[in-house]
Amino acid sequence: MKEKFLKAFQDKDFAELFNKGGLSFIIRIGGQVMGFLLTLLIAHYFGAKGLGDYVLSIVVLRIFTLVSKLGMDTFSIRFIASFAKQGKWKSIQLFRKKINFLLSITTLVSSFLMYYFANDIANLVSAKVEHVRLNAFFVLPMAFFMLHYQSLRGLKKIAEFSFFYRMSQATFSIISIFIITQFIMDGSVPVYAYVSSLAIVSLLAFLVFLYRYNQVERINDEEQVEVLKYNEILKISIPLMFAQSVQFIMAWTDKLMLGNMMNSEDVGIYFTAFKLSMFASIALMAINSIASPKFAELYGKKDFEGLKKVAHQSTKLIFLATLPLVILFFTFPEFLLGIFGEEFKVGVTAFIYLSIGKLISSFSGSVGNLLQMTGKQVIFMNVLFFGAIINVVLNFVLIPIYGINGAALASMISLSTWNLIMVYFVKREFGFYTFYLPFSKRQ
Repeated sequence: MKEKFLKAFQDKDFAELFNKGGLSFIIRIGGQVMGFLLTLLIAHYFGAKGLGDYVLSIVVLRIFTLVSKLGMDTFSIRFIASFAKQGKWKSIQLFRKKINFLLSITTLVSSFLMYYFANDIANLVSAKVEHVRLNAFFVLPMAFFMLHYQSLRGLKKIAEFSFFYRMSQATFSIISIFIITQFIMDGSVPVYAYVSSLAIVSLLAFLVFLYRYNQVERINDEEQVEVLKYNEILKISIPLMFAQSVQFIMAWTDKLMLGNMMNSEDVGIYFTAFKLSMFASIALMAINSIASPKFAELYGKKDFEGLKKVAHQSTKLIFLATLPLVILFFTFPEFLLGIFGEEFKVGVTAFIYLSIGKLISSFSGSVGNLLQMTGKQVIFMNVLFFGAIINVVLNFVLIPIYGINGAALASMISLSTWNLIMVYFVKREFGFYTFYLPFSKRQ
C-alpha cells in the first residue's frame, strides 16, 4: 500500500492534484467550519425563523446576480487558463476589459429591477421587503467578486480561489455580526453582516487578482493577441449561464419553495441540515478547484489519455476523503443537528437524505466540471436542465406532504439522477467512466 502511494506521487499530475487539491481541501474544511459557525451563530441569536429570513434574502440576491453574470465568471476560467498556458497575457488583459464592460451594464440593470420589484419578490418567497431593497445595491459587488475569484482559479491560484470561494464571506460575516450586535440586535443583523462582508471580499478579491496577475513573468514578447468579439463571448457564456441557473435551481429551489409553501422557520431548519450535509462535498469541491483548469489544459492539447488519468485520480482522492465523513453523518445525525438547538433536531431525516445525495455526487467524480472545461457545456446544461425539472416537480409534490423531508428527498433524487446521467455522457464522449472502484486494479 505504501509503495503504491509513493509510486502515485511520482506522477506529476497526481502530485499536483494531491498537493494543490490538498491545500484547497484544508481551506475547504476551514470554509465549512466558518459556514457552520456562522449558521450556529445566527441560529443561537435569532433562532430558526431569523436564520430562514436571512437565507431567503440572500437567495434573492444570488438569483439576480446569477442572471446579471451571464455565465462570464465560469467562461473566464476556461479562457484565462488556456491563455495563461500559452503565455498570452495581452489577450487576457483585452479579454478582461470586455468582460468588465459587459458585467457593469448587466449588474446595474439587474439591481434596478430587483429594487423596483422588491414588494412582489418579497411576497413571492416570504422574504422581507427591506432586505430585498438593501440587497439590490450589492448585485454589482457580488458579480465582480465571483468574476475575480474565478479568474484566480483560471490562473491556477488555488489557495486564493479557495479562500474567497469558500471561506471569506462566512469569516467576514461572523466578524461583522460581532461588531453590529454591539449596537443593534434584531432579525436584520445577519443580512447587514452579509452585505458588509460582501463589500469587503469583493474589494479584496480584485486586489489579489491584480497582484497575482502582475506577478506573472512575461516572456512572450511577440505574442499574437487573440481578440474575442462581444458576440463570441456571449455565445459561449450564455449557455454557461443557463447551466449555472439550473445548478442554482438544484441548490436553492428547495429553500425557495419551502419559503413559499411553508414558512421561514422551516427554511431555517432545512438550511441547517443542508449546510451540515455539505461537509460530504468538501473533497469534491477541493479537487474540482485544481482539476477544472487541468481538464481545460489537457483538452486544449488534445491529450485524452491524460484527461482520463486525471479524471480517475481526482475521483479516487474524492472517494477516499469523503467516505469517513459520510460514516460520521450516518452515525450521529441527531447529535450534530442538536448543536444548533432543540428545534433543529426535527431535521434529522432531511439531513440523512441530503447526505446520501452528496455521497453519490462525490462518488461520481468531477463530471460536471469535466464537461464544462472540454467544450461540452451544452450537454452539461441539458442534463442539469432535466435534473432541475425533476427537482421542481418533486418539491412541488413532496413538500406539501412531507415538509422539509419532502424537500430533502426531492434534492437527493434529482442530484443523484443528473450526476449519474453525466457519468454516462463522459463515457460516451471520452470513452471512460469517472467512478472510482476501490478494489479495481486498473485504478
